[in-house]
Amino acid sequence: MFQAVKTLIKTFVEQYARNQQLKRDLLAQRGEQERRWREEDRVVLRAALAANRVALDQHNDTLRRAAGVSYLTLRCHEDTWTFLARTAFGVWEPAWTQSTRDPYDRVGPTATRAAHFTANPNLPPGRITKADGGMQDVQLSGHNLVHLLDALHEATGSELTATGARARTLYERLASFTAKLDPAAPTGRTTGILWRIDDSLHSQYVSRPTTPTRPASLLHKVPSPPSTPRRRHPDRNGSPVA
Repeated sequence: MFQAVKTLIKTFVEQYARNQQLKRDLLAQRGEQERRWREEDRVVLRAALAANRVALDQHNDTLRRAAGVSYLTLRCHEDTWTFLARTAFGVWEPAWTQSTRDPYDRVGPTATRAAHFTANPNLPPGRITKADGGMQDVQLSGHNLVHLLDALHEATGSELTATGARARTLYERLASFTAKLDPAAPTGRTTGILWRIDDSLHSQYVSRPTTPTRPASLLHKVPSPPSTPRRRHPDRNGSPVA
């Protein structure tokens, strides 16, 4: 009897040791796999951050061209301008149409909010015109344009990939305007230009899958499910049940 108990205890101890070793092995494998995943994420993140950045020589050439602009009318959605203004000036609200205090209709910042501007956007009344669908026209001086480009260039290096990607896209939209300028051209040639930086959502600009016979529709009607006839319960005086 004593030998049987001793054997049973020995078997239990050995099984417990094997289970503990298996647990340690599983934890080690899990830790190694998580380490590999983190390393893969870091590689992807570094690639994304590098793709968002703009080369310094390209940025300097863009600023030199933008500095010679008299003024530019920028057409964009108010949310796009809010991102641009907050990136460059530190504070902005979508409903504002100027950067100076207006105590009457509150289209500009109050004295408290105006104190949070990190740079003077120099947008007095009349420089922002609201339109339908949240669109608006913003008159930017060359000074405004340079400051926006420089702030967006800095934001492309953000550790937040979404911020960096958005800043890179808007930077390229503004840089595509300055790339069309000829530094050797006579002065006064950039007055009155309207430049839109938002993508159009018109149906003709939306890609869609096609078939050899007919183009596929972006929206299609889903048929309604067939109606199920309702029967009456014989024991409840004809009360309907599903």
